[in-house]
Amino acid sequence: MEASPRSVLVLHEAFGKEARADELDALLQASHVREALGQLHRDVTTQEIGLNLEAALERLQNANAGCVFNLVESLNGRGELIGVVPALLESASISFTGSNSVAINLSSNKILAKRWMRLHDVATPEWFDRAEREADAGAGRDDAVWVVKSLWEHASLGLDDGSVVKGRLAARQRIRECEETLGGQWFAERYIDGREFNISVLEQNGRPCVLPLAEMTFVDFPPGKPRIVGYAAKWDENAPEFGATQRRFATLKEPERGVLEALARQCWTLFGLSGYARVDVRLDGEGKPWVLEINANPCLAREAGFAAATNEAGIAYRQVIEMLLQAAVRPGLPGLRRAG
Repeated sequence: MEASPRSVLVLHEAFGKEARADELDALLQASHVREALGQLHRDVTTQEIGLNLEAALERLQNANAGCVFNLVESLNGRGELIGVVPALLESASISFTGSNSVAINLSSNKILAKRWMRLHDVATPEWFDRAEREADAGAGRDDAVWVVKSLWEHASLGLDDGSVVKGRLAARQRIRECEETLGGQWFAERYIDGREFNISVLEQNGRPCVLPLAEMTFVDFPPGKPRIVGYAAKWDENAPEFGATQRRFATLKEPERGVLEALARQCWTLFGLSGYARVDVRLDGEGKPWVLEINANPCLAREAGFAAATNEAGIAYRQVIEMLLQAAVRPGLPGLRRAG
């Protein structure tokens, strides 16, 4: 196996005074990654990046690092710019951790990702957006329950009990409200009432390794309260949902376990992912799996779900960081592969 680089530059977004808790989480990730890199005896530097890409590229090139550890999830608070930094690094032939720009853009745009999954026969819930484009005619029924989501954000931005509504009219109204209050683009996805699993995948020796399956449980949720992992459950320590939404590692029996593991590997190949990723899935009442989202750069903080899964697998945190360096994207690698 090729030796991983000795010098590493940890890169994260530049944040202003009004940054949200989910955005500032990148600083925590950077701290944990730097600590692990120090334990691995790497030469570590840190840079932040904003919208001045010309200046950023000059700083990156002057750093002359063997690899960039890419923790950038948005630029200037805009999730739709998540693919800019991988593309910038590719243009300069700088190796970096995680997936390349094609995979990042394809997986981060949730509707585009859903279209790609549907094209390759991966089950994902029906949806419609502000322009009324629908996945299929079945999405138009008025008795359907919908959950309204941000098109680009992966931190449950704007997701709360009010996001789960019945009927298209209520869903369209919620979309408008989110656009007016939070900005950005929003869409409605059919709500799957069932068990939710976060399936973390780590690249090992060039192959995707599915880590222990984490199930999100909703402890003592009152009747009628939507079973969702909303913004408060992730970021507000004072909210009841923060403690009541609990991760446990599932003891699924076959064939369910094998089906979910195979589905995660299929998504990895289908989206051309690299390094690490998370696939969020729900099992409906009949046991059918539905892929909700693909996260090509899940949070790497020690307390977050990905690190919990690697710990459950018996992989030390610093070993995970070493493996991500080993799997660092080389510019020019293909971004899409057909699942077969």
